[in-house]
Amino acid sequence: MYGKLARVLFILLILHSCTTGMRFCVTLDALEHGASSFEVGAMLASVALFPAFGAIAAGRWLDRSGPRPSLALAIFCAASAGAATLIFPIKTAGLWPLFSACILVGTAFMLTNTVVQRLTGDVSTNETRALAFTLLSIVTALSGLLTPIITGYLIEHFGFASFYCWVAGAPIFVGLMCLLPFMRHVLPAGGNGARKAAGTHPQKVMDFFRDPPMRAVLVCSVVVSVAWEVGNLLIPVYCASVNLSPSDIGWVLGSFSAASFAVRLLMPYLMRHMREWIMIALTLLISALAFVLFPFFESQLPLMACAFLLGLGLGASLPNMMSLVYRLAPKGRTGEAIGLRLMLINSSKATFPVAMGALGAVIGAGASLWGLAIFVFLGFLFAMRSAPTVIGAVAGSHTEH
Repeated sequence: MYGKLARVLFILLILHSCTTGMRFCVTLDALEHGASSFEVGAMLASVALFPAFGAIAAGRWLDRSGPRPSLALAIFCAASAGAATLIFPIKTAGLWPLFSACILVGTAFMLTNTVVQRLTGDVSTNETRALAFTLLSIVTALSGLLTPIITGYLIEHFGFASFYCWVAGAPIFVGLMCLLPFMRHVLPAGGNGARKAAGTHPQKVMDFFRDPPMRAVLVCSVVVSVAWEVGNLLIPVYCASVNLSPSDIGWVLGSFSAASFAVRLLMPYLMRHMREWIMIALTLLISALAFVLFPFFESQLPLMACAFLLGLGLGASLPNMMSLVYRLAPKGRTGEAIGLRLMLINSSKATFPVAMGALGAVIGAGASLWGLAIFVFLGFLFAMRSAPTVIGAVAGSHTEH
């Protein structure tokens, strides 16, 4: 398992660094050139535009055609995002190239996630699946830790175009590597038979929502994602409003990722002592507390501490969410379940950043962080109410998939 998983996670590491860094870079680029909080929120919401409508189709396409076409399109979109910002700089073309890059990078992010999450579940066994998803989440945390810091210094010393060059070139490197035999072995040429067999029976997306445990997992996935994505919008905006430099902001976001990375290293131990769903509920409570604390501080170190607390909370959620979706999905529809989760997440991304950006333009980023704290705390209450249903379903499906 580990050899194949390492190759899958290498693909994720490179493409995740492009998509994560791009959102951070275009945010600062737009703010540097006078964009309002509303414009930045709308721009980042465009990251979720295509995934909000196409994630389910992408999951079905993955089940039907295999990972190669989806990964090829992800590579093309990511490289095109970097190229668009280089060919049409904001000084001459305005914000539209950044909007286009966000749409492209969001599409690449969606396709990469569907492919990598499906392959991670497929190459692992019942006994190793939770560990495999934990390793996947560690890779994303490592990318999230290093990318904002490196990007911040690149911007300060070489300008925004330096990172755009990386985004334009790195996906092409991944694509060339995938042509080599040792990489092609982990990328099956066709779809899986389970999906084709399942396709002989009528299938509807609403089947997932009629299942209470899956419905609870999907709802809490949205809450966690909103906390993660809107937080990544509001935190840089708030830090910029208190006059932190790009590298200082990079360290604040990096401390968030450092905590995410650290807590995921501890995940195998935590999983032995705490149920997955209880851990998810606890992450929501810790995250709400962190959002409450942010507006009380205006210097780098206290803001790094708040971001670290937030990372401890949200960082533990991702591997548990992915494991629960894979475990509770109907047989033969795992890719579709992953796509549905991504669709719901990205639909919320398309609305909440705009709403919070507009709210931030009126009441400030600090007050918006308090509004986000209330939303996340309501998610915690919902998770606790759903705990018996989800825990019972997980116990009953322990031997499935």
